[in-house]
Amino acid sequence: MLTTLLTLLSEVKQILPLENALTFGLAIFALSWVRPRRIVSLPERGFRHAVLRWAGTAGAVAIVATATLASALNVGVFDASGYDGWWRRPAPLAMATLVIVIAALALRRVPVPAPGERAITPLRAWNTFAPRVSLWIAGIAASLALVTATWQIASATTAPENGQFFGHVPDYSPLPIYTNFNNGFGYVSGSGWPNHLATVIVILLAALTLVFVLRTDANRPILARSTAPSVRPDRESTARVFTLLMLAGLTATLGAVWMHVGSAGTSLVGIDEYWVSENVSNTRLFIDGGYSAIARPMNLAGYALQGAGVALALRIAVDTVRAALATRTRSDADVEFAGSAR
Repeated sequence: MLTTLLTLLSEVKQILPLENALTFGLAIFALSWVRPRRIVSLPERGFRHAVLRWAGTAGAVAIVATATLASALNVGVFDASGYDGWWRRPAPLAMATLVIVIAALALRRVPVPAPGERAITPLRAWNTFAPRVSLWIAGIAASLALVTATWQIASATTAPENGQFFGHVPDYSPLPIYTNFNNGFGYVSGSGWPNHLATVIVILLAALTLVFVLRTDANRPILARSTAPSVRPDRESTARVFTLLMLAGLTATLGAVWMHVGSAGTSLVGIDEYWVSENVSNTRLFIDGGYSAIARPMNLAGYALQGAGVALALRIAVDTVRAALATRTRSDADVEFAGSAR
């Protein structure tokens, strides 16, 4: 039995390598069912229901597909320039932002009352209807990604063409994509603005987009005869779906950034070789990089975070379908009850 299980795991690893976002994503998604309660709710009916249903299913699947494709390219395609992955790491977050923008534009088609029929309400904060815990987690993830990217940009340098290069060695580039290895002993590629500037830009744009979209929806006019509690469930459902989608893309992007930075920091150089025979030697001394103490934990955490982002997107998609089915069941029950009452 154990042999069969190990063989199965080995075959799965060949199909889905550990670096692929879907590998850890499926595992964490399966573990998430320890808490089967839905994390998504939908309005009872109407155009807003249709928009959120699309965003929560097709949008979430698009985030999963983007993260999976980007991570597969990171594994399967050799980084010849030293910064080929500049667009792959922020790709999940960019896709999440695009989904939210499309959904927000679609929500503009929801009818609003004429100016004379609108209720007078105070200006609401952008996060009035958003889930606070998810916002806090998203803020922490964004801060960690920004700090990491900024650090990698600030610490980068150029390298002479005839310098010593370690780790992943791409074609030589005059751009600042290198980090000093052990105080000038050599250079390791993978840092600098060519690798991380796009990540910074996408995070800032995503944050501005989420704030603008949530503030616009929170302050959408309501009928004078309506009350604030009557519109709260619909707007809370909207803010929750948008925030969770953004959190999924952001977590996957943070994981990809940490995997990349951590991998570059784990480079080792062996010196002082002791030759056992003519063809065999033992290395008695290794030199590591400047942040090797945190590189390995950062790399491993990146695997988990990238998978967590994919798992969250999968859970959003499934729970959106569950919410849509529950809403349909309630609507059918209400119709049946109304018919029997007559």
